[in-house]
Amino acid sequence: MKRKIFQVDAFTSKPYCGNPAGVVIDAVGLTDEQMMLIAKEMKLSETAFVFPGSTGYDFEVRFFTPTEEVDLCGHATIATFSLLKELGIINKEEVIQKTKAGLLNIKFLGNGMVIMQQAPPLIIAREIMLDELCKIMGIRNTDVGISELMLLPEIWSTGLKDILLPVKSIDVLKGMSPSMDELIDYSRKMDVSGAHVFTIGEENTIWCRNFAPLCGIPEESATGTSNGALGACLYNKGWHEALSFTSHQGYWLGSPSQIFVQVQNGSNPEVWVGGKAVTVLDGEIVIPE
Repeated sequence: MKRKIFQVDAFTSKPYCGNPAGVVIDAVGLTDEQMMLIAKEMKLSETAFVFPGSTGYDFEVRFFTPTEEVDLCGHATIATFSLLKELGIINKEEVIQKTKAGLLNIKFLGNGMVIMQQAPPLIIAREIMLDELCKIMGIRNTDVGISELMLLPEIWSTGLKDILLPVKSIDVLKGMSPSMDELIDYSRKMDVSGAHVFTIGEENTIWCRNFAPLCGIPEESATGTSNGALGACLYNKGWHEALSFTSHQGYWLGSPSQIFVQVQNGSNPEVWVGGKAVTVLDGEIVIPE
């Protein structure tokens, strides 16, 4: 038995940039074990499996890393819905996807961008102690903090829990070299997916790196959910009243990515994350017995 499978580079308009995701557009009948084996074979940070919709939603999507199933994946969502639109499976401008993080809205913008609603923002913990985390990340305590904005790391979630770690400069960000084994243990202890490290450069440009070895991803070139959490955090701190920005990620991995983040004003602010995507592989995969 075979199924159609695609590889789509998300958060980029150029092939072989951004963050690649596998997409199986018809996952009906596949077992959890089969989906896990396919994700291992693809050796991508996530592979998405698409199921038909039902009452209240248009599609169900499940996400697998090479080591586990996760509730939500931003770049694989952008890859999936860009592909479904490209194939003509979707012919409207808004759909709803069911994920293990809940029902989330997807919008298609006229410039080819796909944006996805994130789960409602949650702050899990403020002001994490620095000594252990800095040792793991290979930086000094004095490298941490962005003046008048955020001085200490915090844990936020818009679908997946991440440590948001502000650092003082692009040089600190570029030069860090975490201990992956220690970060796995620390992530497990803190009950997070990993560490999303960021700084603010010239003209308020966001630069970031994401490390999630606990999920089988030593470093990821584009992470939608982590940047969604970052958007919620920066909005909460009053960085801008009407917040939208583009995160630059993956540049030191040779896979430059641009992740658009928007936080819509209101008593319960909505976080949206999006970008463009390019299909680079179209084929069939053998389904393991």
